Amino acid sequence: MELRHDDYVPIRTAGSIGDLGGDGLRTSTRALYACYAPETFDVSSVRSKFLGDVESAVVQRPEQFDTFVFVHNDQRGGVHPVVSGLLMDAGRTFPRVVFQQMGPQKLWHEAMYLDRVRMERLLGETIPVERVVYRIGLAEIEPLLRHLAEKRRRACASAVPVPLPTIHKVDFNELSEHAREVLQAGRPYAHLVEQYYRSLLDPQERDETAAGFRAYYARMRQEYGDDTDKILWQMQRYVLGQEAPRWDRDEAAKAVLAYFFDECDIFEVPPPGWRPERPEQEGAAPA
Repeated sequence: MELRHDDYVPIRTAGSIGDLGGDGLRTSTRALYACYAPETFDVSSVRSKFLGDVESAVVQRPEQFDTFVFVHNDQRGGVHPVVSGLLMDAGRTFPRVVFQQMGPQKLWHEAMYLDRVRMERLLGETIPVERVVYRIGLAEIEPLLRHLAEKRRRACASAVPVPLPTIHKVDFNELSEHAREVLQAGRPYAHLVEQYYRSLLDPQERDETAAGFRAYYARMRQEYGDDTDKILWQMQRYVLGQEAPRWDRDEAAKAVLAYFFDECDIFEVPPPGWRPERPEQEGAAPA
């Protein structure tokens, strides 16, 4: 609560006067918090604790609070029936005071408002969060994915395996057979990507999206070096996000990757005249 509210004052006990019936106080809302968190629940102990804190607070802090919040550690999604009765009875006995309860769920709701730095202080450990630093991403590609998912159902893929138009680029980047198969699976529909961009009123959208792909690829290349399979996987995550996609979106993403690969927006382009060292590397990916 101290991390959540700047006006929250934690209260400690002091000699014979104790804590005057409260464990915390919010000065702006005039709410007094009394905590009780036993390892095992005992009705008589809870009643004694609650009534003792209320009476102590009303007598010793009469002008300091308008709301009395009984904080507990009951994990079962509510309060014990006796506690609910105590709250109602206290409201009748002290009509000027509003009585409330706060359990683990309400405490967690308070915690969810914390920023990252304060949440890390609360949890006592670092929260791994990847910053979004590229302007072009899934939100901009979403209409394209919908377009591909719809058109792909209507398009008839050739029964003959589509040859790799960039044989040497694939070999130059040392992509595995699985990575080649990912690109091959998308190639029969890559022309739909070009069709989509040709139909747009904004001719710059294709270039902006490609720039986003290039920027993200450069970052992944810097992070993963020559592990091109991992880079391709990260590029697929860039398109789809981290959640498991539906099959049609997954197939659409492969078409997007194949398109930008073949357009040389991602992965390295071999220098003029480059050829694989081993002749058996040449050719399309095995069917």
